[in-house]
Amino acid sequence: MIRHSRNTSESWKELPWKKFRRNLFRLQKRVYKAVRVNDYRKARSLQKLILKSTSARLLAIRQVTQLNAGSAT
Repeated sequence: MIRHSRNTSESWKELPWKKFRRNLFRLQKRVYKAVRVNDYRKARSLQKLILKSTSARLLAIRQVTQLNAGSAT
């Protein structure tokens, strides 16, 4: 069980979000380029890489928990 503490909350805010966004965008560009040249094997492997990416995971968690303003979130 993960306990919520002030240190955890503060360290979450101090993560390099801009770096994570750049990293994810770079991978997404590589997928786009692979699909444009019909290299679907490369595109699929890059998509798997995105799924395993720490940057993508943290950005997804941030999107759901902080950036979505819905009451049911």
